[in-house]
Amino acid sequence: MESRPIRARLALMMFGQYLILGAWAVPLATYLLTTPDQGGLGFSPAQTSWVYSSTAIAGLLAPLVLGLLADRLFATQRLLGIFHFAGAGILFAAGRFCSHQQEALRVSADPAADNRWTFAVLMALMLANAFVLIWTLALCNVTGFRNLREPKKSYGGVRVFGTIGWIVVNVAIDLFGDPLSAQPLYVAAGGSLFMAVYSFTLPHTPPARAGRGVGEAFGLPALKMFRDPSFRVLIVSALCMSAVQQFYGVYANPFLRDLGATKPTALQTLAQVSEVVCMLTFPLVLARYGFKVTLAIGVFGWIVRNALFATGWLPAIAVLALPLHGMCYTFFFLVSNVYVDRHAPPHLRASAQGILTFCVSGLGTFLGNYLSGQVLEIGRGAGGSVGWAWFWLVPAAAAAAVFFVFLATFRDDRPARTGPRVGDSALPAAVAS
Repeated sequence: MESRPIRARLALMMFGQYLILGAWAVPLATYLLTTPDQGGLGFSPAQTSWVYSSTAIAGLLAPLVLGLLADRLFATQRLLGIFHFAGAGILFAAGRFCSHQQEALRVSADPAADNRWTFAVLMALMLANAFVLIWTLALCNVTGFRNLREPKKSYGGVRVFGTIGWIVVNVAIDLFGDPLSAQPLYVAAGGSLFMAVYSFTLPHTPPARAGRGVGEAFGLPALKMFRDPSFRVLIVSALCMSAVQQFYGVYANPFLRDLGATKPTALQTLAQVSEVVCMLTFPLVLARYGFKVTLAIGVFGWIVRNALFATGWLPAIAVLALPLHGMCYTFFFLVSNVYVDRHAPPHLRASAQGILTFCVSGLGTFLGNYLSGQVLEIGRGAGGSVGWAWFWLVPAAAAAAVFFVFLATFRDDRPARTGPRVGDSALPAAVAS
């Protein structure tokens, strides 16, 4: 078994990695949507969704470059440090630009033209940051997998510190900082700078093998698995649920602020607290009930959660809807990874995970960002007010459709052995929790 210092170093790596993402991923949408006279940038829902779609675009393309660099050319910890140095510069530039443009937009003689310029530049910066994000998430996974002697047993205990980092930074920003500003981007830049230095102290992780080709990076060798009806059902369901997830991922924070939550960013960390609990308990549920029931529980949770959001009743949302996130995310996305790992032949395992990653982190996320922005725009009333009940009923209905189709068509014909094999897929199936 590996030494405790190794696990502690890897845990700190995960803490820092998810602190960076958590710092901006939750509060940025509210900042973008808020008008300049109230401290924001005045973006439309469509523009906001495009900014968040940067991670989906990167998720579609990042596997190609990462496979060449990490598998063939460079040690993982060095790449991680270099990418984080780049990320620190990009995030700092984004923060400076947003701070300047917020003031400029507030007094602009031509706000429409300035808005288009602000959106174009910020979109370019966040797209560059998205590539850094996808690559560093994957490299952290590789570093953890390859430096733990028994990753099947130890990796979960290391990865959970990433969720803790997400919780800590969001609570800190909401209680001691100003989430309705460019400050979260500066915090993320500081976290990236720390990780850039810290990465070079991590255990040496040399290139493991010959790099994957373009086809394997996108999972093409595993297309033959679509002959299995249950695999088809799972992949389509995962794509749809990834789109459903983006309604929450992008717009939950401005929704909670509109409801009058005084510290919405800190309040949202209830979702990550429940995620920690579900990560520790899902192997027991999976062993007891199997894949079909466990996956269906995750999908059903999305129906209930979005329906509760539609009520607009803050106590129910805080006590029930937000904590349901952990069950939804873990029981569906994490268990989907386990299912693909267990049902793919060994020589197709990496390619099958590539298909799942492409659909969840790429295509599904992009689709969800686009649709959520359009739904929000359609439901806006006079004066910019948002019809939040309508907004949340759309993903609730979509989740319900997936739930019933999944129950009718998915066949769980193999025993559930918990504990995914690790190391086959460098890219995460879901970028953010």
